[in-house]
Amino acid sequence: MPALALYTKGTRVWIPDPEEVWIPAKLSQDFKDGDNSLLLQLGSGMELHYSIGNGLPPLRNPDILEGENDLTALSYLHEPAVLHNLHIRFLESNSIYTYCGIVLVAINPYESLPIYGEEVIDAYSGQNVADMDPHIFSVAEEAYRQMTRSPLWEVH
Repeated sequence: MPALALYTKGTRVWIPDPEEVWIPAKLSQDFKDGDNSLLLQLGSGMELHYSIGNGLPPLRNPDILEGENDLTALSYLHEPAVLHNLHIRFLESNSIYTYCGIVLVAINPYESLPIYGEEVIDAYSGQNVADMDPHIFSVAEEAYRQMTRSPLWEVH
């Protein structure tokens, strides 16, 4: 599908903001080849003409993907999508960990959390990565499982 076909009335996008970094907006009319700006509606209801001199704004993910525990599951993976998803997980779900494929992204909560006790260790022990919420213990469990399957001293 050509990129222009994605920018129709009602399409949700992210636009840069000097204070918030990225803010959500939605197209108030279809974008046509040759247009040099988009007519956008902000969350406040205010409309603005957004210059596309530096390219079209990044598309927003569907609401159903908000707070996804693996960033690779997002339809659109770019700076505003990653920052928004981490924001949702941290502030609304109190989740400091998020996967990005096999990488674990951690947000420093700047406080001690009760997520490292014996009961949490036991909950992650023997579990598959996909079966549990993102956590450092899940990554450690997977590393241990992989290490026991293929010992370093084994010659291949």
